[in-house]
Amino acid sequence: MTTPIYLDHLASTPLAPGVLDAMLPWLSAAAVGNPHAAHRPGWRAAEAIEAARAEVAALVGAPPGAVLFTSGATEANTLALLGAVPPGGACVLSAVEHASALGCAPELRRRGHPVTVLPVDGDGRVDPDRLAATLARLPTPALVSIMAANNEVGTRQPLAELAAVTRARGGRFHSDAAQAAGWGMVDATGLGLDLVSLSGHKLGGPMGIGALVIGDGGMGDGVALRPPSPGGGQQRGLRPGTLPTALCVGFGVACRLARSHAAADARRVAGLRDRLWARLSAALPGLRRNGAPDGLPGCLSVTLPGLDAADLLLGLPDLAAATGSACHSDAAEPSHVLRALGRSAEEAHGTLRFGLGRTTTAEEVERAADWVIAAIGDGTADTLRDILPARASSPTPRKG
Repeated sequence: MTTPIYLDHLASTPLAPGVLDAMLPWLSAAAVGNPHAAHRPGWRAAEAIEAARAEVAALVGAPPGAVLFTSGATEANTLALLGAVPPGGACVLSAVEHASALGCAPELRRRGHPVTVLPVDGDGRVDPDRLAATLARLPTPALVSIMAANNEVGTRQPLAELAAVTRARGGRFHSDAAQAAGWGMVDATGLGLDLVSLSGHKLGGPMGIGALVIGDGGMGDGVALRPPSPGGGQQRGLRPGTLPTALCVGFGVACRLARSHAAADARRVAGLRDRLWARLSAALPGLRRNGAPDGLPGCLSVTLPGLDAADLLLGLPDLAAATGSACHSDAAEPSHVLRALGRSAEEAHGTLRFGLGRTTTAEEVERAADWVIAAIGDGTADTLRDILPARASSPTPRKG
């Protein structure tokens, strides 16, 4: 039996070593205790959560009190965008933001907040000068939300410049750092970020846990975040609900491990990514790379005109790769990120996203390259339909 190759780390990562072991005691009957209760079992759970909070904060260079646990980066993005936009102010986002951020635009407009979506260049970067010009036209300070690194093409944004431009106009700056934080690329204080979204399962932690880091962006006064609902007083009343001790603990351990191994892991994985690109580009004429080459270490997005990427992956069931973001797995329309980079709808449908991670090996990269090259470029078939199973006998492909 062929051993599957997992190259979808941008969608979700396997648990880092030690994370599950740290969580298991908090899933036992002996660990009963609400961390918000005033008794010894509750205090014990609360202490574990506070220790985890400190690890999450250390990963992004923030004080522990700045960390607000959430169910993931999607909820963190929503809390930031709907809760931190200045009264009567506007919101500015980039065209390549995660769907959970762009999806807030209709509600923001309904609440009376103007929304501006900034275009990006061919690699997916936002121009700080364009942001400055946009903010100069607004009558009041704005909340600017630009992700640290793109989840589809891997391009990193010039966060320090963008945050400085925002701060100069009296605005607040939020960044979705779900993909970048695990590689040691985010220093909230050093970069001048007011709000940072994180996700546990993007950096070796469990699913179902994330955080919104609430700082002051160097302005000296904390962000005034409006809670989404009036119920409950947990986490300073900013995000009501009982915290899941086991998930918080696992997230904290994953952050500690990421912080200690980020630099070495980034160098190794970037080398594997470049090796995969070299193999594919040498064997497949016309293959085009999306995003900046100095982006996320494990992200490789490639386009081959005329290819139906979903069909290709359907014919390679032992290769776990993607055609775009997992958050659009049921969507038929082409990727909004690739369209923002100037790709046509046909090119977007002909795009593969490989997500390499800390567990990826050189042997897996070589095997994956062999499989893809054999399926597309060996010249034995005139069309993909000749080499792939019939749709009628196969499950519906997913894009995530």
